[in-house]
Amino acid sequence: ERKIVVKRVRGGNNKVQLQRTNIANVFDPKTKQYKQAKIKTIVENPANRHFVRRNIMTKGTVIETDIGKARITSRPGQDGVVNAVLV
Repeated sequence: ERKIVVKRVRGGNNKVQLQRTNIANVFDPKTKQYKQAKIKTIVENPANRHFVRRNIMTKGTVIETDIGKARITSRPGQDGVVNAVLV
């Protein structure tokens, strides 16, 4: 399931904050194609080691998907999507 919240920010703009998701857009560098993959769990988070236990995703987080391990390249709390590259 996917849950988003639209927040008003400085300058009257809007940010789409992703609260919950189980799908990521994963880029495969070998085939140069994007695929939607189901997120299984979080493996590592360089922002804070306690985020792994709480399953909080930030930019740079390594996630386990059904395709394989991937590193998140987007900012889910500000973009509203999870984009990742296979590691």
